[in-house]
Amino acid sequence: MSLRNQKELTIIAKEAFSKMFLVAKSLCFLHVTNTHVFTVASLYGPSMLPTFNLTGDWALAERFSHKLGKVGAGDIVILKSPVEPRKIMTKRVIGVEGDSVTYVVEPKNSDRTETIVVPKGHVWVEGDNIYNSKDSRNFGAVPYGLLRGKMLWKVS
Repeated sequence: MSLRNQKELTIIAKEAFSKMFLVAKSLCFLHVTNTHVFTVASLYGPSMLPTFNLTGDWALAERFSHKLGKVGAGDIVILKSPVEPRKIMTKRVIGVEGDSVTYVVEPKNSDRTETIVVPKGHVWVEGDNIYNSKDSRNFGAVPYGLLRGKMLWKVS
């Protein structure tokens, strides 16, 4: 192999390495942004009808306000299911720590209500469609640690 061919291969290798490094930096940026700043969430299922469609909507969620304790009643949040940890859910915050929440125990069968005070470090979440939603009425108040983001914008 001649000296000229070696120089050409060196130039090609440097260019390839430079482009691979740019791709790696871009992927790292996307990962950090998706994990800590913003994420796009695909939402489907009956629990948030009529706010979100049954067949699926897209929404932009920010991932830092729940870490700062800036989640309040009325906010829509994404969270890990306390019952099925691999499942991500979308629910509306009804109450935060210290709030007194009155809810219908079994909306399909009766009008019986119960009142609970949300414990410290927890939120009370419910789906907008109370007749078809697994939420805090089923599994109790949710720890802040299970919150993954707060909805900003419905894309679809």
